[in-house]
Amino acid sequence: MLDKNRQILIKNFQNEVTKKIVVPPPTSPTDYMFFAGTVGRLLLRSEDKISLFENQSRRVLAELQTASQRIKYAIWNDDVSLVALLGKHVIILADKQLQQQCTITETVRVKSGAWDSNGVFVYTTLNHIKYCLPNGDNGIIRTLDVPVYVTKLRGKNLYCLDREAKAKTLAVDTTECSFKFALAKKQYGDVMRMIRHLRLCGQAIIAYLHQKGFPEVALHFVQDNKTRFKLALACGNIEVAMHSAYELEDDDCWHKLGVEALRQGNHQVVEMAYQRTKNFERLSFLYLLTGNTEKLRKMLKIAEMLGRDGSIPQRPHAW
Repeated sequence: MLDKNRQILIKNFQNEVTKKIVVPPPTSPTDYMFFAGTVGRLLLRSEDKISLFENQSRRVLAELQTASQRIKYAIWNDDVSLVALLGKHVIILADKQLQQQCTITETVRVKSGAWDSNGVFVYTTLNHIKYCLPNGDNGIIRTLDVPVYVTKLRGKNLYCLDREAKAKTLAVDTTECSFKFALAKKQYGDVMRMIRHLRLCGQAIIAYLHQKGFPEVALHFVQDNKTRFKLALACGNIEVAMHSAYELEDDDCWHKLGVEALRQGNHQVVEMAYQRTKNFERLSFLYLLTGNTEKLRKMLKIAEMLGRDGSIPQRPHAW
């Protein structure tokens, strides 16, 4: 316990003081403490920070600045590897060494929170149930008619209390946050299973995957050829991009495909792209670089037929 003199008192079950620990003076006095695991550690709150304190060595192991937000709750996950520090309008996720993972700011008051078994933090505000991942991704799970206070999340069931302290069980859909969590942990087997069996298709998910650097995953969602073409180029999938370009029959798409294929050294696709866009100058130069003199002679004949002898040399050996 923390007494009025800001000392930590350790007592036995007979309520007898067995040890007194003077807290090292931080910038401002310690006014509250939280559980920090079963190895003799505590989280000490002062006005603008949280300190990780070890009882045995009586040392402050780490500090985390919380600015002007006074932390009201410290909620640990099942294996005590992550902690959520809740203030009036802020949620700070940190690891057991008090290294900050992310900070979420809300415009309305944060009411409660709990970790699920996978490591997703679920919290409630006045009118929403939301989720937050350690990498900072967050979103809304569902809206609320009345405020509730979360106690536990297991699978699709959220266990909570209402303002009359009555226990309630709410059905929640955690598909989106589970998908993002599996993606962040690079659990691609789970990601592909969700893609096959769950309805996740939508512009928001596609944009999220593209933004996070997983365009190859987004390809499994998309049917629109224009979007598939862009995603295929983003992840360097020439085969899918070429198939979409055939469907679109757009010169701009073929030009972009040619640029990407040239970057990868795929000169067969580069040749096809230049032929589709009738880019004879670049096509001639490509044949020169690849040593294809037979096709270079054909390009010379085409140039003569088109009356463009000035732009292409008369004899291939002049190149």
